[in-house]
Amino acid sequence: MSEPREVTEDHVRQVRLGHGANCSSIGSVVDTLFATAAVGAAVFAAVVAALGSEPVRVVRPTQSPSDADEESEP
Repeated sequence: MSEPREVTEDHVRQVRLGHGANCSSIGSVVDTLFATAAVGAAVFAAVVAALGSEPVRVVRPTQSPSDADEESEP
């Protein structure tokens, strides 16, 4: 086996700066999946909010709970 060579500036083609700099392509895939999931969740929430306009109704019982208890006693 040959000995490992030392890495010098001549061996480096490009250095990237910023988010995701010099990472593998799997990092780009994960970033893309996260962005897609975030956008999908935002669209889903907007659709649910647009379709969820149901009027609110308050239904009152015809008898009070104390009246119902008195009728059930023998």
